[in-house]
Amino acid sequence: MNKLKEEYLNFLILTGAIALVYITVHMAGVFRLDLTAEKRYSLSPVTKELLNEVKEPMIFTLYLEGDLPSGFRKLQREVRQIIQEFRAYNKNIQFRIEDPSAVGDRKAIRDFQEQLVFKGLSPVQVEVNEGNQVQFLQLFPGIIATYGERESAIQLLSTYLNISPENQINIAIQNLEYNLANGIRKLVQKFSPSIAFLEGHDELLPGKVADISRALSEHYTVTRFNIRQFEKDTATGDVSIIKQMQRMSNFDCIVVAKPQKPFTDLDIFLMDQFIMNGGKVVWLIDAVAADMDSLSKASEFMAYPILDELRLGNMFFRYGFRINTNLVQDRKAAWVSDMRSVRRWIYFPLIDPLVFHPITKDLNSVKLEFASTIDTVLSPEVLKTPLLKTSDATRTVATPHIVRLAHLYNYPGKEPYPKKFLTVGLLLEGTFTSYFKNQIVPKDENGRQIPFRIESIPTQQVVIADGDVIKNQLNIVNPNLQKGTPLPLGFDQFTGIQYGNKDLMLNIFDYLLDEKGLIALRNREFKLRLLKMSKVNDEIWFWRLLNTAVPVLLVMISGILYTHFRKKKYT
Repeated sequence: MNKLKEEYLNFLILTGAIALVYITVHMAGVFRLDLTAEKRYSLSPVTKELLNEVKEPMIFTLYLEGDLPSGFRKLQREVRQIIQEFRAYNKNIQFRIEDPSAVGDRKAIRDFQEQLVFKGLSPVQVEVNEGNQVQFLQLFPGIIATYGERESAIQLLSTYLNISPENQINIAIQNLEYNLANGIRKLVQKFSPSIAFLEGHDELLPGKVADISRALSEHYTVTRFNIRQFEKDTATGDVSIIKQMQRMSNFDCIVVAKPQKPFTDLDIFLMDQFIMNGGKVVWLIDAVAADMDSLSKASEFMAYPILDELRLGNMFFRYGFRINTNLVQDRKAAWVSDMRSVRRWIYFPLIDPLVFHPITKDLNSVKLEFASTIDTVLSPEVLKTPLLKTSDATRTVATPHIVRLAHLYNYPGKEPYPKKFLTVGLLLEGTFTSYFKNQIVPKDENGRQIPFRIESIPTQQVVIADGDVIKNQLNIVNPNLQKGTPLPLGFDQFTGIQYGNKDLMLNIFDYLLDEKGLIALRNREFKLRLLKMSKVNDEIWFWRLLNTAVPVLLVMISGILYTHFRKKKYT
């Protein structure tokens, strides 16, 4: 009887302990244990801060379901895993999976997929080999996140040049937390930093920057600002330089996209003081006048320097860099079409992300057009980080220079390409010295010297020696689109190739303007072990048999041995 009571008491203690552990874990909710070396399943502080701002249900719908290739099943599993981590931290996070190819008949599927494209998800064509047959699947590796009445499209997978499909999947997995957290930021942020595209010097027209403006408007307030249009005093009718400086101070960042007319002394003063007061500037400068449209009229044209005409060189030198008035010719070049064939054009450098930096990490190749090189100048208070570099087979030509169509058909030519890794894009961070230090300063409408800063508060600038890096093409090829419709930035309608220009520009603005430091998540590195596919194909049947037949044989052998020893013991 005492033994029965003791067993009953032990049962109650064990049951109570299990219930206590379950209740503790359930109440804690966020208790997780990550034993991986790189902490791949641990959320960063900035992600947790964003999750704390989610006050009502936020639904993540993943459109990656059905009979998927192994790589996409892996991506689906990783998405499920990280959103479970999100949900463990905030119960308002909800998750579901839908199959875009299982919504009805062909028309319903086509309409549904067009809706996904309209919302911002890009399809990916996948080739699947089944025996002797090859099938092409159209997948949508992306998420639509909804929060109240707001939606955010999160593209999980991008197509990269010169990178295998397996590595593209792994890059998508590495960037999962950043992409998802960025989608959350888009939905919950209340204050939007302001970006202004400068006008007044024949900069790129709104249609030429329409795609990047649309993409930026999801996170930022985007406008255009003519630096030469002043507000007049209603009483006197005079214009005020100080009021113009105050107007510019409302912007967090100014984009100078391919100016072609000179900056006046007053323009330079206003830009200089905008920087001195902590404003951030993205300089996208053509130091040489060269345009492909010239080759449609003749077989050659003269490229000539214009940086001196812009009158920006001395100010750049004071800030710590110099744009050279040369042209880069790169053996690793982007493609152009002459309507008969697609060929490499040495004047269009194809820039791979050689520098390990949040702006350029895991970036698709960037296409530049008639770019120049950038040199740095000694300025101890400014940190200079090269962002874009040419390949290891590069050369430069001085200008004026005749650009001939013959270069297109003689690629790569017999000429040597002796230079390597020339800087064409630069990030500058620190305290800048005013260009107007020890110089005459403009006076206000009353003839008094305008107060100005000699040293800047800590700020940042980005300079790329190509004004076309931010320019999108206008449709003239696709009959399904109206002519003149802005196309995605980085997409070449004549070759059908998508370059990484758009991601580059978005990363630049996120780095300059995101106070939370979300873009730092792009520097996280996970060790993803790839299978050697040739070995997998050679040994596939061995491993299939090992994983199916051997367990059955072990069970049978164990049963036979158990029966034999039982008979021997009890007979």
